[in-house]
Amino acid sequence: MTSTNTQSWGTSGQAVDKTTIFGRTNQFLVGASYDHGDTLYTTQSELGVFGPNFVLDGLGIIFSAPVDTVGPRNITALNSYTGVYVSDTFDVNDRLTLTGGGRWNLAVIQLQDNTGNFPGLDGTNTYARINPMLGAAYKLYSGASLYAGYSEANRAPVPAELACANPAQPCLIESFLTNDPALQQVVSSTWETGLRDEQTLANNAKLQWSFGLFHTETINDIIPEFSNVAGRGVFVNGGDTLRQGIEANLAYKTSKWFFYANYSLVDARFENFLTLTSHSPFATTCPGTDPSLDETCVFVKPGDRLPGIPENRVKLGADYWITPKWKFGGDMVAADGQVFFGDESNQDKLLPGYAEFNLHTSYDVTPKMQIYGLINNLFDQHYGTNGGYIILDQANTASAANPSTGPNFFTNPRAFVPSAPFEIYGGAKIALW
Repeated sequence: MTSTNTQSWGTSGQAVDKTTIFGRTNQFLVGASYDHGDTLYTTQSELGVFGPNFVLDGLGIIFSAPVDTVGPRNITALNSYTGVYVSDTFDVNDRLTLTGGGRWNLAVIQLQDNTGNFPGLDGTNTYARINPMLGAAYKLYSGASLYAGYSEANRAPVPAELACANPAQPCLIESFLTNDPALQQVVSSTWETGLRDEQTLANNAKLQWSFGLFHTETINDIIPEFSNVAGRGVFVNGGDTLRQGIEANLAYKTSKWFFYANYSLVDARFENFLTLTSHSPFATTCPGTDPSLDETCVFVKPGDRLPGIPENRVKLGADYWITPKWKFGGDMVAADGQVFFGDESNQDKLLPGYAEFNLHTSYDVTPKMQIYGLINNLFDQHYGTNGGYIILDQANTASAANPSTGPNFFTNPRAFVPSAPFEIYGGAKIALW
């Protein structure tokens, strides 16, 4: 049982100067932002028994000891994020525009244990970095341009990652927070290039399209690693990763119709040799461990695919205005197979892909009030959104307590998170001002 209560606020501001330089258009921008969040996180374990279909029924008995495994947690997390940025966009001539700039990010993450039982959680983690960016756009003809750019970005670990990073005290992801070492921030470098075009056709119809290539290398990427204890794991800095591919978009709009198509190809791979604890049926005994602990590992090599990321994803959709106020439409989302979490060595077969169809409609009752309806997963497709592994011995030990299933019920360690079933609902949106 967990509870999270978060209060956040933020502010930002920027100034723009459009003074010409050497008679050419120039825009200089400087700005800053500050965001702060206070989160109270509590969690505790209750003794339960498995009923039919492995539904867990609580017995009302709350664990209070031993505190290092299933004892209650009560933690306050304070997050402060500060950013200062500058950029300059200069028109070299009527066709070529250059942009350069950078952003300084500062993240301060404080954790405080309110129970007094886990003083190792108390502490402050600070992350800072300056991220540069540089870009260029060249106008080929009216509405069409070629672009290219380079940028860097950083991400500080979130409190749930910072407080769940000790392999000696794995978390019930991400429920139990334990005394953990600090993680390093994630830093990425991205190159991109592409074409984009927007044209007005006959009868005022508009056609937009874009095609881009990207290449992103990430240092100290944070990935989940599973424990030999069922359902528990930690977050670790998993070395360097690569994400590269294609993004293509097409949109066409008339006074009655709107069509769009989006396609992405993401080649996401590890770039280091790694040894990760795993429940995969292809995992073998971890090197240097006590065989009695029954810890198994997979061995990742450069070029292995990252789990949970489909290589190809397509989204198609259309809307039709029955009247100026009443719109009806639908979309289709499809993706191919993805690697199971725990199969970072890419030895198992992929989680199958899927295609889901949805419908939607809306009616503007007034300029400030809209009613709408949605149908998701129209054909009630059954598929997995991501996959992982269970520990057969531990699962069957639980199954043995149910006479209808017995001690040998589970035979396949592959498990997946099921998709949402067919659903239909409606609502209203009201703008107050």
